[in-house]
Amino acid sequence: KSHLAIVQKVNNEGEGDPFYEVLGLVTLEDVIEEIIKSEILDESDLYTDNSNRKKVAPNKNKRDFSAFKHESESKVKVSPQLLLAAHRFLATEVTLFSQSQISDKVLLRILRHPDVIQEIKFNESDKRSPHHYVYQRGKPVDYFVLILQGRVEVEAGNENMKFETGPFSFYGVMALNAPTLEFRSPSHLSGLNRTASLSGADRTESLSVSGSNSQLNNSIPSQQYTPDFYVRALTDLQFVKV
Repeated sequence: KSHLAIVQKVNNEGEGDPFYEVLGLVTLEDVIEEIIKSEILDESDLYTDNSNRKKVAPNKNKRDFSAFKHESESKVKVSPQLLLAAHRFLATEVTLFSQSQISDKVLLRILRHPDVIQEIKFNESDKRSPHHYVYQRGKPVDYFVLILQGRVEVEAGNENMKFETGPFSFYGVMALNAPTLEFRSPSHLSGLNRTASLSGADRTESLSVSGSNSQLNNSIPSQQYTPDFYVRALTDLQFVKV
């Protein structure tokens, strides 16, 4: 329960018994900074940049949490700090949410949408309840998930190998990848992996590549990403669902 830890390594060089050599200290703040890929600054910091280790002006990287305090907009309550951590993690670790693909403001608006942050209440009396499954093998989906709090069990592969993961693990990136429509005959267009997130108008517009829209619309079934794994909640769960 301490916020400080001593970092040691075993020194077995030379003669004599091996001994622990102290390398330094690591704080809980250091760990959180590495997770969110951003510097946490307060009045006691020396204000050094986490990337190049150079000193910066005291107010240069000051964080404004005011935009994260509208908890009433979300059905599931999360702290402003957790929302910021999710925002920075998505922007730096998931390519589809990087600044080259989507602006920080738009990403923040997505995270603050009432239906994006969801939760699962774990039922101890029915651990295999269908309600506990975030993904099911062979069941098409059109959403991406980032775990915020809680633990999940992942079952994958032909051998049904299982492992547990926790916060800031994510799944379903391929569900967000909309393939580029190519100029092919209708017989080849049936293989397109379109997601159900497109509205009817969007589908019609995206398929308008020839003078016969009705023929294309009738020949192209709506397809979704089909996972080949299970993701099941093992505890109460909070997660981002896009």
